[in-house]
Amino acid sequence: MALQTSGRISLNQIHVEAGGTSGTRSSMSDSDIRGLTGKSAGSRMSFSEWYGAANEVSVTSEATINGQSNRKQMLASDFVSAGGTLVIPANFWVWSDSLTTAALTIDVSCTVKNSGKIIGMGGGGGDTTPAQTGGYAIKINSGVTGVTIQNLSGAYIAGGGGGGGDQGQPGDGGPRGSGGGGAGGGEGGHGGGNAHAYVAGGAGGILNATGGNGSGGAGGGGAGGGGGAWNHDGGGNDIMYSGGGGGRILPGVGGSGQSGGGGTGGSAGNVGGNYTGPYARGGGGGGWGANGGNGGASGGSGGKAIEDSGVSYTLSNSGTIYGGT
Repeated sequence: MALQTSGRISLNQIHVEAGGTSGTRSSMSDSDIRGLTGKSAGSRMSFSEWYGAANEVSVTSEATINGQSNRKQMLASDFVSAGGTLVIPANFWVWSDSLTTAALTIDVSCTVKNSGKIIGMGGGGGDTTPAQTGGYAIKINSGVTGVTIQNLSGAYIAGGGGGGGDQGQPGDGGPRGSGGGGAGGGEGGHGGGNAHAYVAGGAGGILNATGGNGSGGAGGGGAGGGGGAWNHDGGGNDIMYSGGGGGRILPGVGGSGQSGGGGTGGSAGNVGGNYTGPYARGGGGGGWGANGGNGGASGGSGGKAIEDSGVSYTLSNSGTIYGGT
């Protein structure tokens, strides 16, 4: 919370705003206190210069992807000290390309004001291995207290979608019905058939883009994921059903599975479509924070929007949240 804009202001108030503990020793030359107003060491200072000062940092872009300002796999303490406020601007993406690392990890007591898009990684579609669980958008580390998250109007916090399940049994040369990738850039499962090598699934989408088509699209990707088209090698019996990749579009529309084949990818926060037909095919990738669809095998679980590691925190939401909190 910002300091007052008029009247008496004390060193202790400034110290607390900078993240210090009330009543503990401080001086105007402390770096955290000077940091509130950008004062350099040894410069002349007046208490009135701290009117309206706030321990608040607005994140700036480290890169541009597909025209989108963004930062990848942020750590809160890299930007704010204890008691500070981290601001995610509108139309700004905080994202992850790891299922084990959240887009934003909160490791210090702070307030997060989100007007942008914080998204987890999508789980990959199943093939010879099980479909993957989607990644977290935000993780609060164990033992961190005093965290407040404000998801403001027009903003998103979205866990990655779970990957779609594959056919559940191998074909002659590999799986013949692989799952679609989950929303958040999950890769479609690899396909294969009749002693042929695996065919890579569709790649996950970059920021604000659909995922790629699989060869045969046994399962469509989630939330902007690709579907697929037939792929023969001339033998007529070598259709290689690899899943479509998950998109990174919010809210996004899921890709379709191959006609007569796999499940449809989940749109927005919806689960991926199941495949229950007579032939072995894959399930659709899950939409944001949602489970992937089932093929012969189960789809992956959706990733949480906020993983609290068992600690208490305060959440207010006037935007959109996909996934558990």
